[in-house]
Amino acid sequence: MEFEEAATVLYDEMAITLRSDDAGETRFVTLGAASSDKILVVVYTCRGDRPRLISARKATAKERRQYEG
Repeated sequence: MEFEEAATVLYDEMAITLRSDDAGETRFVTLGAASSDKILVVVYTCRGDRPRLISARKATAKERRQYEG
């Protein structure tokens, strides 16, 4: 998957975002729909006023059900 596709998850108004402080810095885990309509999990941190993508992957079946509610 391309960075640009994964980054579009951050604009999903229905996305679910959790905060994690486990890695020594604040990270956010967002479950949402990319512009391609794929449901993705994106992990990122904020550096200054910009998000810095750490990882992205397709959501599992369980995560998709959670997103679709």
